[in-house]
Formats: sequence, structure tokens, C-alpha cells
Amino acid sequence: MYIDTRRNNPNDSVCLKGKMTAKITIGSTPEPDFVAEFVWYGNLMDPIYIYGDQGVAPRLTAIQAALDAGTPTGKYEYRDKNLRSLDYYSLDSLEPWPTKSGHIDVTFSSDRKHAHGTMLIEAERENKKLTANVEFDIQNL
Repeated sequence: MYIDTRRNNPNDSVCLKGKMTAKITIGSTPEPDFVAEFVWYGNLMDPIYIYGDQGVAPRLTAIQAALDAGTPTGKYEYRDKNLRSLDYYSLDSLEPWPTKSGHIDVTFSSDRKHAHGTMLIEAERENKKLTANVEFDIQNL
């Protein structure tokens, strides 16, 4: 379920900068490019969140991955034990886009304040298939 981390920022003093973009297709139809207006890289005590969203409700679209704390740089397939979630949210419908497969390939800086890499999310709803090819580069300053 979508959580608006902009209102629940656990540390308002954290300064973030970065980007998240995605090429999205539904069926064989390309969607407009996803360009995050808000990004969040939360390297918290528990999970590590890599998140971006664009637009405002009801047209909000968000992409999120969550990894176990301390997960090293690497590629993690959907359902790997270290990858807690890999999600695409679109509030244009009451029906979610359940992830069927995908991965995250992430590189963390040695101080864990910078994460960059790619994600692939393959989801399905209402007999439609969604593919999101994502690139991200986010820093906690």
C-alpha cells in the first residue's frame, strides 16, 4: 500500500537530492516517461527505502524498493530475501499493480549516503501487463 513519506519523514533535517526516471509500457503501449518530482533515499535503522513519485493525487504515481538494513551493493531479484518490496503504484485506479517479477541493481557509497542503479518492475492488473525500467541516483546530504 502507498505511504506518503513526504508527510511522514522520520528526520526533517535530512536533505535529499537526486533523480529517478522510468520508461513505462502497459501492454505494448508506451506511457509518458516517469520523472520523479520527489525522491527519498532512507537508509534507516531497519529497511533501506529507494523511492520516487510524480504528480499529485488522484494521478500520483510512485516507484519504491525496500531492502533489509545493511544489504550490500548488488543485484537482487524480486522475492530475494534481502528485497522486501519492489512496487509501482498508480492511484488512477482502486486496483493495485501487483509485482510479478523484476529486480533492483543498486550500488551504495561507502558512507551509505548515496545509492544509484536500476530497477525492473513487471506488474499485472485487469489482464494488462506493466513494465517499468527505472534509473535512480539519490543522495542523503
